[in-house]
Amino acid sequence: MKNSIFSLLVSLLIVSSSLSGCASIGDPIGDFIGTGLSDLQKARANGLTRDFPIAYDAAFDTAIDVIKANNLVSYQSDRKKGYIVFMGLPKQVDTTRVGVFFESLDSSTTRITISSLSSTALAKAGSLIFGGLETAGPSGAAGKP
Repeated sequence: MKNSIFSLLVSLLIVSSSLSGCASIGDPIGDFIGTGLSDLQKARANGLTRDFPIAYDAAFDTAIDVIKANNLVSYQSDRKKGYIVFMGLPKQVDTTRVGVFFESLDSSTTRITISSLSSTALAKAGSLIFGGLETAGPSGAAGKP
């Protein structure tokens, strides 16, 4: 019985991944196993939002660079849809996820919203990501904050 349930879940994950693209797991199944975006998108209402004088692509690249420079795990991202999901913040449960959402306001301004279901992770992520974007300046050249 356990093998049947496990096989069913694995099959659903494979089918869901192939239908929704290789970089993400479909929302219903992803939400069920804790890898979806719905909860992080809903948490945006209570997230941290700031506008930066950085073009969209440069802001996205800078955020990725900051995540890598701080040895965090970015496991889902989509430049076109405007999000990065990462985890691995110090002194947090390994699976505490943080969403970074991007919105182009004009050719040289990007709105960044950071969300998490953990207020502690939200504060830490805000400091890291926003600090990296402030350090980068308009060109988007990232350094470790």
